[in-house]
Amino acid sequence: MNNLPEDCIAMILSLTTPLDVCRSSAVSRIFRSAADSDDVWNHFLPADFPAGFAAPAGLPTRKQLFFSLVDNPLLLNDTHLSFSLERKSGNKCYMMAARALSIVWGHDPRYWHWISLPNTRFGEVAELIMVWWLEITGKINITLLSDDTLYAAHLVFKWNHSPYGFRQPVEASLVFLADTESTDDVQPSMISLTQDPGCDEAQSPVLRRDGWYEVELGHFFKRRGDMGEIEMSLKETKRPFEKKGLILYGIEIRPMP
Repeated sequence: MNNLPEDCIAMILSLTTPLDVCRSSAVSRIFRSAADSDDVWNHFLPADFPAGFAAPAGLPTRKQLFFSLVDNPLLLNDTHLSFSLERKSGNKCYMMAARALSIVWGHDPRYWHWISLPNTRFGEVAELIMVWWLEITGKINITLLSDDTLYAAHLVFKWNHSPYGFRQPVEASLVFLADTESTDDVQPSMISLTQDPGCDEAQSPVLRRDGWYEVELGHFFKRRGDMGEIEMSLKETKRPFEKKGLILYGIEIRPMP
């Protein structure tokens, strides 16, 4: 294949994956040159970037732009939504800040405080002071996502120094609210916010590399032509006891492995 013109090699590489392209650069000098070409990496960048997207300065090649969007999520216009790309496929990922979510009593300082923490992409996170009724909901327009891709939504959180009231699983759901007025793909489930789930059916959180925990709220397949919203929720409203100590970062929507 080293006898092929470089543009032919680049065309072949553009039909593979970002991981394959990076591996191929070790084959030979001509492969390395083709693997670095903008023509290849344009295939892995979205054809349509979200509203409010502005490419970071100082990235002269499309390969550099791709890996910048993989490693450094960008805040969009309202600063409550971040955009990034999945490393293996280039599919779109989003994270909704706690401020972008509907939190029952979230604006009442008796129940929730809005605080700033270091090394977070958003200006504020939500700290639960105390509630009996816990209900958190987020919605995202499904057209923002990559076509023909299986996605999962993850609640991202941690604990302050005195958590209480979360020993039992809580309810999670993910619903596709289609523009056709019908509700499709309702996924109710039980999840645990502690690593001791309390029942065999509940999913447990995992610790991320950034020091936060995440737990899946549900998953869905984004088909070409889908119109509507994905609604994700977490609630615990049936047990009459107080809950406190949760620090909410947001909800992340990304392709499943």
